[in-house]
Parts: sequence; C-alpha cells; structure tokens
Amino acid sequence: MQKSVKKYRPRQIHYARLERGRHFLVVRQRVKVEGVHRRWPQLYILVPDGVGDITMKRDERLQEFFLDNDGRSYQWMLDVARSIGLFVDHSMAVASDPALRSARRSELERRLLRGFAFALRDGTSVDIEGTRIDATKLYWSTRGRRRAHEILKKTTRYMEWLGDVDPSSRWARAATTKGWKPDPLTAYRLAAELALRKKRALLGHLEGKGLNAPHRFGGIVDRGEPATNLVPSFPSSYAVPLLFVGFKRSDDDWDETAELIAHLLVLQGLRQSEAFHLFASDVQFVNGSASIYFHHPQWGKIEAPGGGFITRQEYLAGLGRTPRNLIKDRFWAGWKGMAEDDVGTPGFFLPIDPLVKRTTELLKRYLFVTRPALMARRPKWAGDHPYLLVSTGRTAGSGGGQIGDPYTISAFRSAWKSAIRRLAQIYQDPKLRVRKAEGTSPHGCRHFYGRFLWTAGVEGEIIQRCMHHRSVESHRVYTRLQHSEISDLLNRYSAGQSRTESFRAMHATISAMSKKFSAFSRGSENDSL
Repeated sequence: MQKSVKKYRPRQIHYARLERGRHFLVVRQRVKVEGVHRRWPQLYILVPDGVGDITMKRDERLQEFFLDNDGRSYQWMLDVARSIGLFVDHSMAVASDPALRSARRSELERRLLRGFAFALRDGTSVDIEGTRIDATKLYWSTRGRRRAHEILKKTTRYMEWLGDVDPSSRWARAATTKGWKPDPLTAYRLAAELALRKKRALLGHLEGKGLNAPHRFGGIVDRGEPATNLVPSFPSSYAVPLLFVGFKRSDDDWDETAELIAHLLVLQGLRQSEAFHLFASDVQFVNGSASIYFHHPQWGKIEAPGGGFITRQEYLAGLGRTPRNLIKDRFWAGWKGMAEDDVGTPGFFLPIDPLVKRTTELLKRYLFVTRPALMARRPKWAGDHPYLLVSTGRTAGSGGGQIGDPYTISAFRSAWKSAIRRLAQIYQDPKLRVRKAEGTSPHGCRHFYGRFLWTAGVEGEIIQRCMHHRSVESHRVYTRLQHSEISDLLNRYSAGQSRTESFRAMHATISAMSKKFSAFSRGSENDSL
C-alpha cells in the first residue's frame, strides 16, 4: 500500500498578535530569558538598509526591562511596547524635518518630547476645508487625556529604567542632528538621549512637586477626572438564565467547568482570574454547605505532605510547577490581590438561597465526580496538579494541551462568548453580546454582586469584606447605580420606603426565576452525588 505523502503546510501567522506602525512592529514571540521560555511582546524597529530593503532591529533593552518587571501582566508589557513604538514613530516624523538639522538642543527637546505629548492628546492632523493636513504624515487621531496619560507614563517608566541601568547613556547617541541622515533607529536614540539627559526621565518631573510625577507635562496631558459614566453591571434579567442554560450545549452536554466559574462570579463576586488559582483542597463542605477559601497564589499557605505548612509556591515547586500569576504562557492567570489572602480569606455568597444551593450542588458534583473522572484519564507523564478547575481535553492533540490540564482563561472566555450568544438566540435579542460597556463581560458579574449587596442595605464595611478590598473606598465603584435605578430609588424614598425595597423586588424576581429554571436543569444531579 502506497504511503500517502504529507502535504507541506506553511506555518500559520496569527496577525492578530502583531501591531504595525510606520516604523515599528510589535510581535508576541517566544523567547528564552534566564533559562526560562517566556512569551513576551517584542518591539522591532524597521530600519532601511540603504539598498531598498528593510532591516528589523529588536529593542534588546526592552527585554531586560520586562525581566526586571516580570511580575507585571502580559497586557502591561504589551502596552509598554506599543507606547515605545509610538515614541519611535513620532521621533522619526519630527527628526525628518530638514529645518531641525541645525536646531538647538532646546528646540529638539521641545519638538521631540513636548510635541509627543501634544500629538498623543490632540492627534497630528488638522482639517482644512474638508481636507486632512498632517505635516508629520502620522495621521494620528486624538487619544484624549486619559489614554495619552497612560502612554506617557509607560514610556517614562522605561526611560527612567534606561537611565538607571546605563547612567552614562552609552546606548544613546549624542543629542544632535548635525551631519546625519535620519532613520527610525537613530531618531529614536536621539529622542531617548534627550529624555535621559532631562533628569534621566522622559519628560522629567512636574516643577514644584515633591513626589515624582508620571511624566513632565501634567499641564498638557493629565489623567483627568475619574470616569463618571455608568458602571457596567451584568443585566439582572439574564443572570439566572445565564447560570441555568447559558452553558448547556445540548440536552446531555454541559460545559461544567465554565458553568461553575460563572456561578462563582455571580454568587461570590470574584474577579475573573481568581477562580483559576483555587486548589481542590480550598473547597470544603460543612453541614452540606460549601465553604471556599482564597489564598495568594504564591504566599498563601498549604499543608505540606510531611506535616506543617509551606507556601503555595514551594508546594508547586515540588510538583515541578510555577504559580499561575508568574508564568507567561497560556496557563497564566492574574492576581490583583485580596485582603488577607496571605492567610486565606473566605468567599461570601449572595443571600439567594436557590442559587447558593445550586452552586453547592455543582461544586459537589465537580469535586467528587467530574474532576476525578477527568484526572483519571490524564496521561501519567503529564503529571498531577492541585488546581480545582481542569480541562476536558476537547482540544488535546491540536495544540490545546492534555486532558486534566489546569483550565485556561482563554477557554473560559470562549465558553462565555458562546453562553451569551446562546442567550441571545433563546431570547431573540440581537443586541445581547459580550461588551464591557454593557456589563455582559465576566467582570460585569462583580458589579452585579456589589450592587445587589448595596440594595440589600449591607453597610460599606461589610461590602468591602465581601469583595475582599483592602480599602473601604474601593467598593464604591461597584455600588454606583444607573439612572433608572436612581429614579426608582428616589421615588421609593418619596413614598417613605428605603432602598431595601429595591432589594426585595430584585430578590423575589431572581428567586422566582431560579425555581422556574430548575425544572429545565439536570434532574439527575442530586441522584449522582
């Protein structure tokens, strides 16, 4: 029998992972740093080689900067790389002006540094009789104060770091344009040298301020007032349907892991990433009720195999693993911090008995039936791990890992989108889609949780504890009401009622919906436990 010839397939490039500017490219790339493979954003500067081709020069110092900030998230690193790329494009646009060839250093500094702040805030083009004119050829649209502030802050931090690790500025060239033909790399070095000389920080510090400012031009680009727009909360009318039917693929096929996470997001107000750090041992059942404790993924304590307690980082190291907030691959899960997470802090359920009962049943089923069945099918060579949430292995063999792997945030996001799409079909609501501004992202459940507690009349200090905030002020953003809710509340006040009347109405509606949907739930759940 003739052997079939395997056809060559070119390697697929994920263009969604690339960001292209006029003179830079940001790529998500796997690199080996300090003996460990990491997936970091790479910044390449596109430099003409003089013969008609383009040479890509990687900013190697940026990799060292990321190593010194390894605890930061991938998104933070990506924002830094983007910000430096924009700095490169603007520097080249300004340095290409022939009028600057003999300019003084003060003029260069004004055009390169202060001009960068104006370009970010206001854009670079003007409209003259319906025609956009842009001398820089960048055609940037206005980013506004808040976005410009963040870009300047991140660029400043990198330049400050360059000044600290290389005080003599050997990396940069002299701050002059005399006798040179600008290219993106030399223009970048010119602007960076000026920034390093300016108190070794891009745009320096605000005059007269005792504390270091994020960047020098606070009078041009400040952070602006905190946003006062409506807080996105998950729509209460879809909360129960999401939990009961959102993750139902078919009559006998449920996405149990994503379903369980959704229950924890709604009923305990978790941040999306917090559930991914739970160990199986963090879930206990006392008198039939579920009790969940959350621990810092590194410094939280766990009982050692030989007795006593060790940190979770030490425990995972014994299994050849790293805490998920430290790794930079698909298993990464962030950790913003929870009050008392070093000693363990409990999760608090919303006072909705039908939903709390269902969450407890799902936890029992997952912990004693689903997870053991998945881990039993896991290859021995793949090793064991203590994480509660595990993959079903649907994508195993196609680059998606092995059955029983720690469940990933990307897998949950995909399941969440499918759940929202399923609800949109059931309720024939074409406007229902995953959007943070509409509260239909996973984080919208945390806002739903905070507002529910507030309408129940729970005091701020208690809400703070329930949401695991370190500051009593942090919960306020989660209790900001929509315009319609404010009007309803004022009407209740005028009738001599309190805000708890709104809670009673919401509680009654959700409880009634829970009982209604229970008939469509998996009837064999209790029999299986």
